[in-house]
Amino acid sequence: MTQKQALKVYLLLMLFFLIFYPIVASSYGILPFVGVALLGVMIFMHIFFIIGLWRKNHTFVDTAWGLNFVIVAHVTFWMQQTHTTIQWTVLAMVTIWGLRLFTHIMKRTVGAKEDPRYQQMRKQMESGKHPLLITYLRIYIAQGFLAWIIAAPIVFINTRGQDGVMPFYQIGIAIWVIGFLFEVIGDKQLKTFLAAPQNQGQIMTGGLWRYSRHPNYFGEASLWWGIFLIALGFDGGWLFFFGPLLITFLLLYVSGVPLAENLIKGLPGFDDYKRRTSMFIPWFPKK
Repeated sequence: MTQKQALKVYLLLMLFFLIFYPIVASSYGILPFVGVALLGVMIFMHIFFIIGLWRKNHTFVDTAWGLNFVIVAHVTFWMQQTHTTIQWTVLAMVTIWGLRLFTHIMKRTVGAKEDPRYQQMRKQMESGKHPLLITYLRIYIAQGFLAWIIAAPIVFINTRGQDGVMPFYQIGIAIWVIGFLFEVIGDKQLKTFLAAPQNQGQIMTGGLWRYSRHPNYFGEASLWWGIFLIALGFDGGWLFFFGPLLITFLLLYVSGVPLAENLIKGLPGFDDYKRRTSMFIPWFPKK
C-alpha cells in the first residue's frame, strides 16, 4: 500500500468512525460521557494550539498525545459516583502510560528545533490559502478527534456499573503489560543508542530492535488491544474494536512505521536490516 493510498484509507476510516462511534455510544446510553470526553480533549488541544503559535513550533503537539488519553480516562471515570476494581485498574494503566509518554516526548522536544514533519507541513500550508486555519484543523483538531476515537474502549469500560467476564481482564492486562514494556524498553534502548557519538549515522539493531524494526510502535498498538480485550468482558464491548484498529493502522501505514523508515532507509546496512528483521511483530531474525 502506497503512502497516498494509506492516507485515503485512514481518512475514510476516520470519517466512518466519527459517525459510528456516537451511534454506538447512544445505543448504550453513554453519549454524555463521550461528549464530555471530546470536550476535554478539544479544550486541551486548543491550549497546545496557542502554545504552538506562541513558540512558533508545532512539535509541542506531540507531547499532548499521551495526555489526551489521561484526560479521557479521568473525566469519564470521575463522572461516575462508584467505581469497580477493573475501572481503577484501567485508570492506573492509562495514567501511567500517558504520563510516561508525555515526559519522554517532552524531554526530547524542549530546546529542540521544530520536527521536520511539521516544518514541511507548515511550508506546504503557508504556500496555500488560509495557512493558520489549515494548521489548526490538520495538526490540532484532527489529532484531537483521533485520540477521542482511539480512547473509545476506555470510555466504555468507565461507564459499566459492574465487573464483567474475568478471563478477559487477565488476558487484556497481560497484553497491556507486554505492550507497555516493549514501548518503554524500545524507547530507552533507542535513546541510549542515539546518545552515543559513535552511533551517529548508524542503525539500531540490538536489544528489542533485533527482533522488530519498530518495537516501540508494536508496544503501543499492543497495549491498546489489551484495553480492548478488557472491554470485551462486557456485553457489547466488541463494538469498540475501532479504537485499537485505528491506532494500529495509523502506526503501520501512516505516521509511525513509514515516517520512521524514511528517516533511516538511506543509512548504511538498512537493506540488510530490513531483510533480516520483522517490520512490526517481534520475531527471530532471518539468516
